[in-house]
Amino acid sequence: MQSTNNSARYVVLDSYRFLAASGVVLFHYNIDFQLGLATRFTIVANLSCMVDFFLILSGLVMVQGYRSRLGSAREYGEFLRARWARIYPLHVLILACYLLLIAIAHLLHVQPNHPEILALSGLPANLLLVQAWGFLDHPSFNVPSWSISAEWFVYLLAPAVFAIVRRVSLSFSMLCSLLMVAAMIVVHNALGAQDWMDLTYQFGMLRALPSFFAGAATAEAICNGQLRGKPSWWTVHALAASALVVLSLDVRRELVLPVFCSLIVFAALADAGKVPSVMKNRVLLVLGESSYALYMSHVLVSVPLLVAARRLHLIETPWTFAFAFASFGITIVLSLLSYRYFERPMRSWITRVAKTPSANPSRDSVSTTSSSSTIRGGD
Repeated sequence: MQSTNNSARYVVLDSYRFLAASGVVLFHYNIDFQLGLATRFTIVANLSCMVDFFLILSGLVMVQGYRSRLGSAREYGEFLRARWARIYPLHVLILACYLLLIAIAHLLHVQPNHPEILALSGLPANLLLVQAWGFLDHPSFNVPSWSISAEWFVYLLAPAVFAIVRRVSLSFSMLCSLLMVAAMIVVHNALGAQDWMDLTYQFGMLRALPSFFAGAATAEAICNGQLRGKPSWWTVHALAASALVVLSLDVRRELVLPVFCSLIVFAALADAGKVPSVMKNRVLLVLGESSYALYMSHVLVSVPLLVAARRLHLIETPWTFAFAFASFGITIVLSLLSYRYFERPMRSWITRVAKTPSANPSRDSVSTTSSSSTIRGGD
């Protein structure tokens, strides 16, 4: 079977990144601004699962970009450098903003609502990107960044994951992913612990592994021809609607994972067919490019608006929705500016600085392109 181009770039997935990131924003803003939507709409309470969508997507994108370029220690180092250049600069910038908030709160004698989140004891773990590895017993600084820590964990394991999915069939890879999920359920039930799909700072990196593995397996199947075809966009839209339906039902959230996986695969195959779609709208694609910043900065941006809403006693009033919408709009604008004037220039600068004289220019060019396709979590 003829392999596809393993450096393919599925632009439509950027649109889905933006929509998924917006779902995470709604999930957090419903809690922070006390919108009360989760009591009426089950889907709002389940939108945290969008992080798992990002993790599946990350596995697919990483295999598409790097499946044949992790065969040596040098290539592994280049891979980690590219991923670090993509996720770390903005992470540090957001951390610096939180430290500035701490200083301002101290000068103004303002007591944060959750002082443990801003405790400086959590700073080393955040700087090392291990805040989701079980080293902390509470959320720390930029709460959504736990997923970036979890992604860093699976990036470190990428050579092993890629080697496994390359050597076994798609069905066996999916069985492995299913067994990981089953193991997580069994262990958490035995310990009487919370749902494993709620894991964040407390071993959230383990939550990332089954989804990343499944995404990597499907990407390998696309690359080697096991998965091929030209599904219609109506099929893709139907899968997207199915995911929303599952999230709207009072069922185990694990059921949405195969739907997410199918949606991503069908969207990638449909995109490869070059058929126009509303999901390839230029506005959505631009917003998708900035979705990492949207995901990473939305909680930070909401802080001053939350302070204002509380001071004006507008929480749990209709005006709260106006504050939430304003926060979302401001975050989108700042995300677009961040991507263009901070993230891309920083990534290019790090790539230039780290480039060795013996590096292959064409390879570095591909690495830079691939690194722009990160999960917004996640990504």
